[in-house]
Amino acid sequence: MDRLKAAAVGLAIALAVAGCSGDDETAPTTTQAPSSADHSPTTQEPNTGGIEVPDIPGTFTAAIPSLGFGIAVPEGWQATVLSDEAIERLEAATLAQPSFVEAARNVAASGAVFYAAGIDDEGRVSELKVDVQDGADTSPAGVAALARSVAESGKVQDVSIVDDLEQDRVRVDYRLAADPDAAHGDGEAIDTIGSQLFVPDGDRVWSFIVTSEDSASQDALLAIFEASITF
Repeated sequence: MDRLKAAAVGLAIALAVAGCSGDDETAPTTTQAPSSADHSPTTQEPNTGGIEVPDIPGTFTAAIPSLGFGIAVPEGWQATVLSDEAIERLEAATLAQPSFVEAARNVAASGAVFYAAGIDDEGRVSELKVDVQDGADTSPAGVAALARSVAESGKVQDVSIVDDLEQDRVRVDYRLAADPDAAHGDGEAIDTIGSQLFVPDGDRVWSFIVTSEDSASQDALLAIFEASITF
């Protein structure tokens, strides 16, 4: 995706999710990401539809009844449901940097249902892409097969598969080859760390793809997302 600038980071979930999902027509819109420690008395909380996402410091809650899941997203990130209506609202909004909208369009074209992204103080981009397969094989063998398909796709390297037998989840960790066409300002090619977490839910299997340009960021993000996924 085009590089996000710090001035653009912070579009609230209220604009991209609650205001566009159809679950809460009265939800406010704002250009500042909500803080868990700072709630205006005039701010109306978006409808969570009973999805209770764990409260994690330094994050805000993206509870999306229309999709049937919720997750904690780092404060300062931009996030949106990938519906036509949500993207149209983003396109109509005045953003300091429109690259998030362009990236959201590209991710939506892949079939994903939710997208979030942020940038750290050193200009390194991290992303979350969420997809879901209805009527999928949610058995341990079926989920493991999905993980193997990623590991054996030939598109990733340095692959390892992590099984969370207690929750029937499987995660594929990998690295994407450095892209010389997406170099940093110093000319250094970007090396991207990726993880794809498969989570069974009824007759669905959710896919949470997390990518970062820094291993410490990746570890921290995985800890947040894995701890906060709620159905």
